[in-house]
Amino acid sequence: MKVPSWLGVIRQTAFVVDDIEREANHWVSFHGVGPWFLYTVDIAETTYRGENVRMKARMGLAQSGTQQIELIEPSPEPSIYNEFLDSGLQGIHHVCYWAEIKAARNHFLSLGSEQAQHGLTGNGNEFLYMTGTQDIPFIEIVDPNESMAAFFDHVARTAQDWDGSDPVRIL
Repeated sequence: MKVPSWLGVIRQTAFVVDDIEREANHWVSFHGVGPWFLYTVDIAETTYRGENVRMKARMGLAQSGTQQIELIEPSPEPSIYNEFLDSGLQGIHHVCYWAEIKAARNHFLSLGSEQAQHGLTGNGNEFLYMTGTQDIPFIEIVDPNESMAAFFDHVARTAQDWDGSDPVRIL
């Protein structure tokens, strides 16, 4: 089956971790990927498996060529991130596409995926997580606004000129 061209390329590969600063430093020393931009996300209302929940996590972004890498350290609230850790999984948590949310939801529902978590960030970006496969448990879809696209571009540009200094930047 051919993936519809409207879905585009995978923009991001994400890993859920229990210590984001340790993992960011590991990515710098082992893979040479950086610099990392670490920040906290706190969204008062999301829908997780049909329940309204707060989503809070420390997140970090870095760029490796055309691929953005994301690290996520969840807080204790119920989320797809804690679901992943609690089930004993390790490795890739999700990949992210930039696409129109409704069309992507319908596409993945038609393939048997379920909606896992959905919400709106403080700067107005809608996000959706659908269930994935055994190898990649979740799929994220975002339809980025200007501020999100600008931040992601900043991460990519900074990585191009990075000289190895200031490897972990806490925002």
